[in-house]
Order: sequence, then C-alpha cells, then structure tokens
Amino acid sequence: MKRRAFPLFSSTRFQRAFLMSVGAMAILFAVATLKSGPRAVEAQEDEGFRIGLPAYVPTDPLMKQRVMYADSSISINTNCPVRGGRVDPARDPVYVNGQPVAFCCHPCPSVFSKDPERYLLGLKVTLRDPVHPKRNAVFDSSVRASLNQDIFFFSSVTALKQFKKDPFRYCGFLTDPVSRMRFKPSKSSPHVAFRGRDYYFAADSTLARFQADPERFYERLAGS
Repeated sequence: MKRRAFPLFSSTRFQRAFLMSVGAMAILFAVATLKSGPRAVEAQEDEGFRIGLPAYVPTDPLMKQRVMYADSSISINTNCPVRGGRVDPARDPVYVNGQPVAFCCHPCPSVFSKDPERYLLGLKVTLRDPVHPKRNAVFDSSVRASLNQDIFFFSSVTALKQFKKDPFRYCGFLTDPVSRMRFKPSKSSPHVAFRGRDYYFAADSTLARFQADPERFYERLAGS
C-alpha cells in the first residue's frame, strides 16, 4: 500500500513566519532604544526631585562651571571659598539656606563650616532669609543656626527665633548627616539631640550609625 505524502511546506511556513516576527520585534526594540538614547544614570524619584550623579553644569563656561548635585540643586560658586581652586563634583557640598556650596578638596568643607561667615562674604553671594524670603540673610554668627550639618542665616534675631520654634516649616530639605542624602524632614523623622543640636535622619539605619559614633558625624570633619 502506497503511503500518502504530506506537504512539508506547512511547517516550513510556520518557521519562516516565526523567524520573521522575532526579527521584526528585534528591529522595533533597537529603534526604540536609539530614540530613547543611552541612560548614563538610572533615575530615581525621591520626595519629588531627580536623583543622579554630581556633575558640572554643561552650559557654564569652561573652568567656571558650577556643580549640579544629586538633588538637582546647583552650587552657588564656581571656585572653592577656602582654597580658591576649581570646585570638584566628587566633594560633597555644605548647604547654606538650602543652597549648596561646592569645594575643591576634602578638608575644605570642615574649614568652611567652622567659620562660614568669612567664606560666604568672600564669595560675595546673596542668600534669602528662610523665614522672610523677600529679605536678604545677614552673614553674621549672631543670626546663624545649624540643623544637622546644614547652616542657616537670617535677616534678624527675630527671624532666627521664629525658625527655631518651627524649623520644619522653614528649613526645606535637609542633609542626612550620615548618608548625605537630601530629604524632607518632619516630626515623624528619626531624631536625636547631640551637643545641643537637633539631628534628623532619612532612615532609622542612619540614625543608628550616628548614635554608634556621633563624633564622626555631628560636624563635617576634615576628609568627610
């Protein structure tokens, strides 16, 4: 009995159709990737601002570039207030009235934090009073306050006292003294008082690290 021949082209057609569909999907994926462009830094949302890596502001003149930090804030200076060198994105800033001051090397943030009035006057910058934003802050120790490692100046002693009564209302974002992460503090934030200053933290884990070695984190120490 002669066997019936079944056409082989049906399976071949299926294979061809499958390969064509896979190829089309690969092409579409490649085009979409090219249109979106390379992602040098993974973006992450945290309290409403973009997270990235510190880098020079590309639109600034060469050698006069400010630094854009991970919270998208831009340094108020292009040269280090302590040594005068070009600011380095790899150095963590000190925030004054919510604005980052950039530095050129490790010891400078510590030196700056011990006498900020001197160096801010040298920068010839103007910062707003956190309590009365229409007024300029005065760079004088009599109207200075510290919260975490951040520094605040005010236009008057009255404004300073008002800030201390309700710091969450006026401080904006703070810097976690351990992780250096910027976060929005609240009454529920992990908190500890040390050497007469209040410290707030972005997480319980950084509070625990602070309490284990407060001398390391309560101020910006040289090299930190």
